[in-house]
Amino acid sequence: MKYYADPGSGSCRRVTAVIEHLGIKVDEVFIDLLAGAEQSPEFMATNPNGMVPVLVDGDVVLWEAAAIMIYLCEQTGDTELWPKGSDRYDVLRWMFWAAEHFRQPAPMYFEERLAAKFMNRPANESRIAEAERLLSRFAPILDTHLKSRTYVVGNHATLADFDLAAPLSQMSRTGVPYHNYPNIMRWYNHLNGEIPAWRVTGERLDARMDKAIATS
Repeated sequence: MKYYADPGSGSCRRVTAVIEHLGIKVDEVFIDLLAGAEQSPEFMATNPNGMVPVLVDGDVVLWEAAAIMIYLCEQTGDTELWPKGSDRYDVLRWMFWAAEHFRQPAPMYFEERLAAKFMNRPANESRIAEAERLLSRFAPILDTHLKSRTYVVGNHATLADFDLAAPLSQMSRTGVPYHNYPNIMRWYNHLNGEIPAWRVTGERLDARMDKAIATS
C-alpha cells in the first residue's frame, strides 16, 4: 500500500491513527502541504481534488479519510475500530455527523488564524465568526453525548472517536475554543492518554507544525 500524507494534517492523522492502531505496513509518501505539493500534476493524478490523504492499494485508489479508514479496517478484518451490528451504524452516524457539522469550524480557524500568516494576509474575521457560530451550534451536541461516556460508541475506541477527535488536533495553534466543552476535552485527553496510536500521531503532528511555524 502507498499512502500519501502530511503528518501535520488532521485528516491524515485520522488515517494514520488507524494504520498505527492496526499495525498495517504502508509506504508513506510525504506530501508537503505547506509547499503546495498537493497541487503538483503527479499528485493530482491520484486525487483531482488536490488533497491528502490518498491510499493506493494495487488498482484501488482512495481519497477521503473516512473512506480510507473503513477500507483499512475491512481489509484487515478489524471489528474493534469498525464494529459489527448496530454499533457499526452508530459509528457511521457519528462519522457522517462529523463531516457535515462538527469538523467544519476547525479548518476555518486554521485557514484564518494560521494559514493566513503563512500567506501574509489578514485573517477574514467574518469566517471566524461563522466558525464560532457553527461550533456553538454543534459542539454542545457532542459534549452532551459524552457526558456519561468514555467513547463515542460502545466501550472502546472506534473510527467515530478518531473522526471526531481530529479537528481538535490544531487547537493549541488556532485557538478553537473547545475548552468551553468539558466533556469533549475530557474525552479528547483520554484518547491521547490511553490510545497509543492517537498519542503518537498527535506527537508527529505537533512536531511537524511546530517546526514549520518556527522556520516560517
